[in-house]
Amino acid sequence: MPFLQIINLKKRFGEGSAGVNVLNGVDMSVEKGEICAVLGPSGSGKSTLLNLIGGLDRADSGKIVIDGTNIAVLNEKKLSDFRRDFLGFVFQFYNLVPNLTVKENIQLGEYLSKNPLDMDEILAVLGLEEVQNRFPNELSGGQQQRCSIGRALIKNPKLLLCDEPTGALDYKTSKDILALTEKINRNYKTTVIIVTHNREISRMCGKTVNIKDGIVYKTEINTDIVHAEKLEW
Repeated sequence: MPFLQIINLKKRFGEGSAGVNVLNGVDMSVEKGEICAVLGPSGSGKSTLLNLIGGLDRADSGKIVIDGTNIAVLNEKKLSDFRRDFLGFVFQFYNLVPNLTVKENIQLGEYLSKNPLDMDEILAVLGLEEVQNRFPNELSGGQQQRCSIGRALIKNPKLLLCDEPTGALDYKTSKDILALTEKINRNYKTTVIIVTHNREISRMCGKTVNIKDGIVYKTEINTDIVHAEKLEW
């Protein structure tokens, strides 16, 4: 069985004639240790899909099976525990706590984990050692995103969910963050899903799930992966 399997997933927002079907029966799978891109235009349903995989929202119907657990049927307590133990989140906007330092922001993730990674190792991998005692407003956008990744990564998640992680960054910093994501995948065998509208990013992924109007219309397997530093857009 795949590490992640989604079966006939549906989600509607709103009631009656004002309601909108955002996901219309999504089917997809991701293997353990894979980097998977979920690619689609704005409004296609890809961020909603990521929120459902991450247990941040509830599907109307369908299955989301992660490492053998169908999270779609978990109660709130068990779902919260599952998020804490299995999942890490990286968002386009970094959601850092402004009055905490880099190290303290990362420690928020550490406190949630039963088996956290080593703080010094995380700071080194992310290139944050020299700024670990600075506050978010003293950092560049790329440093803030690295801090956000560190907060997610220190939990030692089995699945890292990235929602447009380079959307607020310039070209060079975007490539640095994508290269870092590759490094995380390689070093920790973390399964990674990257939601993006940028097709070039899919070239660094082993699988691309193309979504439009709430359905998966094509799944591509990439046998010629391009490393992040060589991507161009």
